[in-house]
Amino acid sequence: MIAIHEDNNLLVKGMGIEFSPSQRYDAYYGIIDFEFWLRHYVGEEYVGEEYVDEEIVDWVKANIHPLDISFKLAEHHGIVLLKSSGFDALNWSARVSFANLDDESYAAIGRSVRAIASGYVQAYQAFKGAVKA
Repeated sequence: MIAIHEDNNLLVKGMGIEFSPSQRYDAYYGIIDFEFWLRHYVGEEYVGEEYVDEEIVDWVKANIHPLDISFKLAEHHGIVLLKSSGFDALNWSARVSFANLDDESYAAIGRSVRAIASGYVQAYQAFKGAVKA
């Protein structure tokens, strides 16, 4: 059980977030809510504010398919996550099992999510630059 909690911690650290699980959280599975993460963590890293501008979130939701991040994780990083809507979770989320992979894989998942989100922010910024021109 300690190893599973450590895997969870590695994913959280790789994503650059803070997480305080409830007493009921068993850490066997986790849900990455990409919309929430983009809204609360990408802005700090790429925009310089505590929260990302709502306009970026709206742009991503209007221009990026919810499965895009899962496909990019698989195609560019060799990481396969399950679409979590099958587990009654939100559309912009994926499910991670903390019992199947070696420890470093979870940190890599977190870093990869950040890299893909960075690409979305860059695409948004390019779009805004093109619109202003």
